[in-house]
Amino acid sequence: MPNLSTSASPLSLQHPDHLGRVHFEWTADRFQHAIEFGAERIACRIGADGAAWPDSPPIQQLSIESIEGREVALGVGCAGTSHWSLSVEPTADGFRFDWACRVKETPQQLGTRYDGAAAIEIVPDDQSTVVVDDGSKRIQPSGPIASVGTFRWCYTVRAAS
Repeated sequence: MPNLSTSASPLSLQHPDHLGRVHFEWTADRFQHAIEFGAERIACRIGADGAAWPDSPPIQQLSIESIEGREVALGVGCAGTSHWSLSVEPTADGFRFDWACRVKETPQQLGTRYDGAAAIEIVPDDQSTVVVDDGSKRIQPSGPIASVGTFRWCYTVRAAS
């Protein structure tokens, strides 16, 4: 049975080799997540309640599922007229995040913003880029986002070597 949550219950995705975990906690009207490797931790910045373009995607339904014998986190949410989805899966050395957002109007911003430890490395894939500003890191889609449609950004988070 899936571990589905839209309430105050925290959920965690533990790395199968115990390298770290992704912890999801219900905050205001959505899940906030934090990534931990030992004593090092980074947390997403969720932004204001009700914002159409929040600092990080507004995931409101989340479950930890077993797919082909591996635990993964799957989530969906919405804000304004846009819909977000998320999958998080363990990799050999960390966790891979895959986000998508379907927009009906040109976004003011898209991406996931983290505050926290420099000892955690964020490695974007070819479709994504990392922008560092005001003491945080924002992972966002590469290229222009001046249109409607579906945008995707993916990255791996791991302990810095």
